Formats: sequence, structure tokens, C-alpha cells
Amino acid sequence: MSLVSAISAAEAIDHSRAGNAVMVDARPQVVRHQGSLPGAYVVEPSELPNLLSPTPTGTFPVIRDAEQPRKIARDTEIAVVSVSSEAPRIAEQIAGLGYTNVRYVDGGYRALRSST
Repeated sequence: MSLVSAISAAEAIDHSRAGNAVMVDARPQVVRHQGSLPGAYVVEPSELPNLLSPTPTGTFPVIRDAEQPRKIARDTEIAVVSVSSEAPRIAEQIAGLGYTNVRYVDGGYRALRSST
């Protein structure tokens, strides 16, 4: 049973701009040459467990994005952007760390760029 679901690029942008979601750009560095996502938290896919795991006391980390640092909670909406074929797996990995509102952007970076 999947713990995550897809979100459209337009919804992801709206939720992020409204401050209701954190956009996580988990595209590998070699792919990010396509361009950046303003306000997104950029992380290498291999570093996700180290950067997003809850602390031993059970608190969740502070996300430092381009606009402002913010503490994320277990139920914070996280919109994952990655290579389209990898996005669901990466979103599942983040959900496996204990986050309960993880979604992946359907169509990935290309869909986001065409929605802005």
C-alpha cells in the first residue's frame, strides 16, 4: 500500500506559495542544470535519510530553503520534485521517515516550469 500520492504541478506551486507545503527538490545534482526551483529545499537523493530523519527526541528537522528556515512537523505537506521515474520512490522514502503528508509532483520539474 502506497503512503504517498501525486500532486499536480499547479497545486504544488499554490501550496508552496501559500506556505502550506515545503517543496523538496530531490533531483540529482547532474540533472539540476535544467534550472532551479525558487524556494525549494535542495537535497541529493542519497542524503535524504541524514537530512530529514527525526532527531532521537522525535522532533523533525528545520528545512532551510531559499526564502526562510522553517521547522517542519510530521504532518507538513512535502511536495517532492525529482526525475519523474524516481519521484514516487523518493516520496515513499521520506514517508518512511515518519512524515504523513508526502506527495510527489506529477510530471516533475518540466511540469513545474510549464506551470509558472
